[in-house]
Amino acid sequence: MLRLIKNEFVKLKTPVIITLVLVTLATIILSCTLYVNYSLHHDLEAWEVGIAVPTFVFPLFVVIPICWSLYYERKGGFLKYTLPRVGKARYLTAKWIASAICSFVLIFVPFFLAAVFALYVKPPADTEFSQQYNAFSHAFYDLFVYRPLLYAFLSSLWKGVVGVMVMSLGFVLSMYVKNIFVILTGSFIYMMVENFTLAILNVPQYRLFTSFEPSIIPLYFSSWKMHIPEGHPMGEPTGWIQPVDSYLVLLAGPGIIIAFMVLLWLFFTKVKKVSVYEV
Repeated sequence: MLRLIKNEFVKLKTPVIITLVLVTLATIILSCTLYVNYSLHHDLEAWEVGIAVPTFVFPLFVVIPICWSLYYERKGGFLKYTLPRVGKARYLTAKWIASAICSFVLIFVPFFLAAVFALYVKPPADTEFSQQYNAFSHAFYDLFVYRPLLYAFLSSLWKGVVGVMVMSLGFVLSMYVKNIFVILTGSFIYMMVENFTLAILNVPQYRLFTSFEPSIIPLYFSSWKMHIPEGHPMGEPTGWIQPVDSYLVLLAGPGIIIAFMVLLWLFFTKVKKVSVYEV
């Protein structure tokens, strides 16, 4: 198995490294420059401003450098030549593991390095009014404010996990779909449709984008106590607000995409009766 995984890394090495370098440079540059046009209350907010664009397009750069491989192996008949040497499940599992590791790296490394540059390399942001704000202003406020590097590290880890799920949708498509455009853009299209549909249903907190970047809707991550100080311009003291399905919000998006992949797999294998090893 390890040898198979190593072989898959060799196949994906060039496009993954090129994408990794480009995305890393883009996120670092954006995190160290865009913030000057914003009013910040905490220095790590410069990172969140900078990663807004990469967050929007991440389904593309975790799929395009990776999911082309299985498509062309199916199209060129290479998969059939692997049958005498390795079983179907073993080969596809090794290919998915290598793809999952690559997609995780493509998310974690650029996002975390951008946070490091935003915190320790760029000039400090003007945050003189930060003391006027409290827990209602951001998801996981205490961690975000008092341990920003740990927050960025954990956030980047979680983003990497979500990135693996999004890549897996592209991987499922590459096993059964014959159109390379659909394979490479399917995950992005899925997220756009999911985003629109859940917004129409008035449950935007369950979007995969929200799980990927929890600060989009901090109210739904109120696992902390939120209090407005007396005399604050936002209103009167409010006391404590209890947690509101915080973990459900984090897990809803991943749960939906996993369910969608299972339905997609059932459709192709049970209804359409498509075989991965047949083009």
